[in-house]
Amino acid sequence: ESIMSELETFISEARKYLEQENFVQASASYLKSLESAEDLKDKAVIWAELSWAYYRLNEFERTIEAAENTLKLDPVYKAKEDIYRIQGFAYIGLNKDEQAIDCLNKSLEIDRNSPKQQITLYELAKTYFKIEDYETAYPIFEEIESYFYQNQQDYWLSTLFYKGFVQYHRSNFSESESIFEELLENSTDGARKATALFGLAFVAFSKKDYLKTINLCESLVKNDKNFFDMETVGFLTAASFYYLGRKDVFEKYYMQLKKNFPNGRYAAELTLLKENLASNGSKN
Repeated sequence: ESIMSELETFISEARKYLEQENFVQASASYLKSLESAEDLKDKAVIWAELSWAYYRLNEFERTIEAAENTLKLDPVYKAKEDIYRIQGFAYIGLNKDEQAIDCLNKSLEIDRNSPKQQITLYELAKTYFKIEDYETAYPIFEEIESYFYQNQQDYWLSTLFYKGFVQYHRSNFSESESIFEELLENSTDGARKATALFGLAFVAFSKKDYLKTINLCESLVKNDKNFFDMETVGFLTAASFYYLGRKDVFEKYYMQLKKNFPNGRYAAELTLLKENLASNGSKN
């Protein structure tokens, strides 16, 4: 009758903690099991599982190191796609986009079609989007859209959000608008609706439909008062009032934005509008 070895005891303990999402204890148990592991392949498995515990603790450098250890100890490790994937996710956490892209692509070369890899594709497309490589991002979003539509509604809606903005950046405004409309129709909560209204506001502003832009921004704030990019919402609103000739309201938004975002992304543009206002004002 086999008694569990010390190693097996530590590993099963670590896995139990991992399941309970107690990642601190899990990583401690994995480190203990490393000490009692003799076999290189065993060590490789432990490092692989440890990389997930570190990742869930947002310890991204350690995640990458643990994953590298797995491949050093076992160059023919059975689930390399998982190792490259966790490395890619950790590089995303560190904002190291080029390394993230490299690792995620390596993972996808091994397996592109399993359900878990649809998330890998999504993270890859998002990273291309982040570095403004829209031409590479778009076909990946297209590739995963129907899987998420059928299986994971949340990811499907996020995919629509990114597709809408890719088309916006390509200046395909009507295409962009219809994607954001679809996102709006399928959104069930205020926060999600706000992301669709955000996209629609960009499109309306680009079409110089300033009244619509203002209404969309107001509706956005009603749906989500903690929206992730209030600075842009404020700028779109302020600039729209400026172009509608509502100098008084522009002034109010201008002061608010200056106060809330002193070194903001739109500081230069706002100053320009403000100066135009002053010089036009003196002519009248």
